[in-house]
Amino acid sequence: MCWFVVLGADLTIDRSVQEEMLAVRRHLHRHPELSNREFETQAYLKEKIAAAGFDRITVHAKTGLRVVYDTGKPGRTLAFRADIDALPVTEQTGLPFSSQNEGVMHACGHDMHTAILFGAMLSIKNDPDLTGTFVFLFQPAEEGPPPGEEGGASLMIADGALSDPVPDVIFGLHTMGNLPVGHVGYRSGGIMARADRFFLTVRGKQAHGSTPEAGIDPIYIASAIVTQAQSIVSRRTDSRDPVVVSFGEFLAGQRFNIIPDEARLSGTIRTLDVETGDRIPQLLDQIIAGITEAHGAEYKFENETMCPSTQNHPKWTRHAVAALQDSGFQTTPVQPVLAAEDFAYYAEKIPGVYFFLGVCDQDECANIHSPHYKPSEAALEVGARMFYTYAKSFCSGALDL
Repeated sequence: MCWFVVLGADLTIDRSVQEEMLAVRRHLHRHPELSNREFETQAYLKEKIAAAGFDRITVHAKTGLRVVYDTGKPGRTLAFRADIDALPVTEQTGLPFSSQNEGVMHACGHDMHTAILFGAMLSIKNDPDLTGTFVFLFQPAEEGPPPGEEGGASLMIADGALSDPVPDVIFGLHTMGNLPVGHVGYRSGGIMARADRFFLTVRGKQAHGSTPEAGIDPIYIASAIVTQAQSIVSRRTDSRDPVVVSFGEFLAGQRFNIIPDEARLSGTIRTLDVETGDRIPQLLDQIIAGITEAHGAEYKFENETMCPSTQNHPKWTRHAVAALQDSGFQTTPVQPVLAAEDFAYYAEKIPGVYFFLGVCDQDECANIHSPHYKPSEAALEVGARMFYTYAKSFCSGALDL
């Protein structure tokens, strides 16, 4: 029977499992596929998983997989998730197993995540002392589905990935190039941001560039909006509450000597706190309304939440950190990252624990989404052992949560 006890630092991943993880990681790295197009990845994983003796394998979110392993003994239901999609990046690592799909690369470490989960599955299945049920999710489209398509964690959930059985908790991880190999970065509460996307159209009045007084200049007005929007961060929110408001597009005009009648902008808002996330778009709308009214212009502002913030369950996080520390892991408290991660959708439904896995084995390493991102494969064993530690520590109902 497994209990929440000190496991000791002797918990290891078998050499044969490590070799399997390495092979899976390198195969996936050679053959990356974009979001909602992970057909070969899905087929490869399904074959590997079935060959390992797992028989409860179901398709979710078109190109994703769910695997259920029941030990036949009473206990908790623990879920583990890995993402499987790649990015539209041209690889520049020089690795002998570099991407063979031109313009597509596993630049976010999802090949590592998938191999780690596969290794953890093998370790869990090979352990006769474990109890309870385990759910393993191989999720597509974490980077976001193509326009007009559904995908990712929300579609996995809609397809029943968290049903029959319903997990008590879900665990995930992300490789990070700014953490050394062997280190696990943790944080209770918000660890990754809510991501909003907004669109703004400022409508003025066209005029000749030599007579600006005859028009209403949307470029000038929109520029004031871009500048004043930063007052939301510096003057309208708690300085201890991370907030980012960034404009990424500013399109206006067709000729050098014509003041256009319209400017179109888009950008993103990143927040951790739920209430702050709801308030920032309202503040931005107020600023836009005030500036456009002052200049006699009109505007259209639209905001959509693309992904909620990833919130680590406080009690589960505390116990997960304790389990890792008791098992000899080097744990490091980290600051939140204002990138978004759709693991957040799982953590909205059930308690979630999402930590960062160090993959840097030199003085300085490229980080995720870089064409030079080259995570150390030594982190594969650490990540699998991390998931295996959770399984050993929490599979029974002995821990009061």
